[in-house]
Amino acid sequence: MGRRKRWLMTVLSVVLWGAGAWADEPVKLEPITVTAEGGVAAEQNVTRVDLVEDRKPVAATVPDALSKEAGLDIQHRGVLTPKSSQVRIRGLDERRSLILLDGRPLNGTGVMGGQFVDWSALAAEDWQAVEIGKGAFSAKYGNTLGGTLNLVPVAPPEQWTVSLEGGVKRYDTYSTSGSVSGRAGPVGARLGAGYVETDGNLRNSRAERSHFAGDFYWFWGEDGQVRLSARYTEGDFFMPVENDKDRAGYDSHYPESAGSYLIGPGISFPSGDTHGDDSYYHKERTELDLSVKKTVAGFDTEWKLYFNNEDRTDHIYSYEQGVKVLEREAVPDRSWGWVARLGKTWGSHRIGFGADANYQGYGGTENTFIREGYFTRAPSDGSDEWDATRYHGLYVDDTWRVLDWFTLYAGLRYEDYLGDRSVDRVTAYNAAGRPLGFETATARFDEETFLPKFGFTLGPVKHLTLFGHVARATRFPDNPAFYWYYGGYRPEVDPNSDVVRKPLTYEDAVQLEGGVRFTGLPRTTVSLTGYHYRVDDYIRWIFGYAPSRVVYNVDRVTLQGVEVEGESRIWGPVSVFANVAWQTTEKEGDVLDASNALTDELSELPDWKVNLGVKAQWDSGLLAKATVRWVDDRQVPYLGDPDSPETGSPDGAPVGSAVTLRKMDAFAVVDLLARLPLVKTRWKGFLTVGVENLLDETYEEDLNFEAPGQTFFAALEVTF
Repeated sequence: MGRRKRWLMTVLSVVLWGAGAWADEPVKLEPITVTAEGGVAAEQNVTRVDLVEDRKPVAATVPDALSKEAGLDIQHRGVLTPKSSQVRIRGLDERRSLILLDGRPLNGTGVMGGQFVDWSALAAEDWQAVEIGKGAFSAKYGNTLGGTLNLVPVAPPEQWTVSLEGGVKRYDTYSTSGSVSGRAGPVGARLGAGYVETDGNLRNSRAERSHFAGDFYWFWGEDGQVRLSARYTEGDFFMPVENDKDRAGYDSHYPESAGSYLIGPGISFPSGDTHGDDSYYHKERTELDLSVKKTVAGFDTEWKLYFNNEDRTDHIYSYEQGVKVLEREAVPDRSWGWVARLGKTWGSHRIGFGADANYQGYGGTENTFIREGYFTRAPSDGSDEWDATRYHGLYVDDTWRVLDWFTLYAGLRYEDYLGDRSVDRVTAYNAAGRPLGFETATARFDEETFLPKFGFTLGPVKHLTLFGHVARATRFPDNPAFYWYYGGYRPEVDPNSDVVRKPLTYEDAVQLEGGVRFTGLPRTTVSLTGYHYRVDDYIRWIFGYAPSRVVYNVDRVTLQGVEVEGESRIWGPVSVFANVAWQTTEKEGDVLDASNALTDELSELPDWKVNLGVKAQWDSGLLAKATVRWVDDRQVPYLGDPDSPETGSPDGAPVGSAVTLRKMDAFAVVDLLARLPLVKTRWKGFLTVGVENLLDETYEEDLNFEAPGQTFFAALEVTF
């Protein structure tokens, strides 16, 4: 029996022995809520964002509602345009953070486009709230450095209701949605559907999306619940086309911008050509969930089984010729997994333990149309890779209320990761360092880690809470990094370098966090949090090095910062909020990145972010709100001509291109919103009007993609 299997058997034996011992215990204990003074849990400092209250009323996405949260970086690329790395928790994006649907992972494979979470295909109206857990301080969740974003589903009310909403805003953007939900005895349900379309603010950035969702409940006794959920989304997403005033074909109706291919694998266009107008992909995505919650023998138990499937058809047109050159079918995500969690209150202790697994795979590509004579080298089909990577985790933790004002948390997590798949390994290069020959090879990556977690909350005096956390966290190579590294895209095979790097390994972090929360002023809460993350063996992508990119480990990356948050009800219905976040990053041992001569920081992360807001809300439902979001400037390492509006990602830049720093200017965006209640005898509703980017600020969240300008909107919501 191998070392990993022995550890698994040992941990499982301890967990099962403990469950049996507690199940035989005859003493009945009343449950307690384990929190310290001020309500801060020692396990994790979690913030809840209400999507019903805070999401935009037209063409809503989840990142929109998170843009005013301290410590989160949001980077859009136009209106409803898909984008990788759209949400960062303290500088760590969806590649390094865990996105959860009702407590189970949503993150996909990241292949064939690199979107580990496609927020554009996720309907925000199906979710009640987002729970934000910054940092990997809870033993419940693994394979994350940034923390967790958990989407909480809308639960059916006691009485049956029908809700309809629709709205319109600039760029010919329209959205409609509706739902019916309620309970009848032990049975409950929520059925929802919606449609959104937009012409987008960038050239060839049209999008339209339909979604259908069904949640079916059986309420089992006093505390049991069985939930079966199905979500289906389909849509057409057009690929923004490069719009350069110095290039033939420039369209003055749209701002200058880079092109965004959106999908993968990449194709080799003839010299001077790229994707053009009318290029788009059609996506269909299905998510299935089965969840069971029940108290059994004194244990609060939770069991989940889930499945994701995504099918896509690409339609690629030539920029120079204006004709379709490629059509192909792809299956970029087919993943599934399970979660089991148990908890029991034992005196002043809250004991928890559980296990989870995630299996990620994809179905390759099949070219169904290739324009004859267009490609110098015709694109080839890709192979299926089911269960390409397999991940398992076990945990046990204890939240101990030592005193009424003092709580301790301790947890231990075991993680095991196996990557086992075939790759197209490079065997030969041309004089420019481009790959010429390939062979099919098997790649294998097998690692395990133990992750201790500790935390405390301390309320020495009334209205004052101190809290702190320390944890080890790891993040295993994702599917794209795994594939490219073992395919030969690594420094060892760079024909222009004699550097030999150690084999690819997982990211290993030590995270520290501490803070204070004060509630002593009337109707006011103020908090200050500081953190320091040290990440060893940070996995880095560098494009532009032969054979087109390399994947390798940076010796160390450090992220540290301070977040100050405050909110106060200053008078009657009027309240204000403000938060300020400062962050700095540093990398060491990034021997291949030529940008080291220019900066030793991670790219596209601002040092400072400030959010301000004032809100007046009456009991009748009347609401008026104004917010300001200010983001500091950013310096972005860039490969290629600094005066060309190419994509900010150096993907596709010529091998050996010069590295420069591109500055993204600071920006401030002002938003206004007013919500008027409409009440009749048999229905009630709201009329919402407002403006996004009131001052018509010209700015970029993503390099060379201008954000939408001043945008007025109106929406109507009715509930029967």
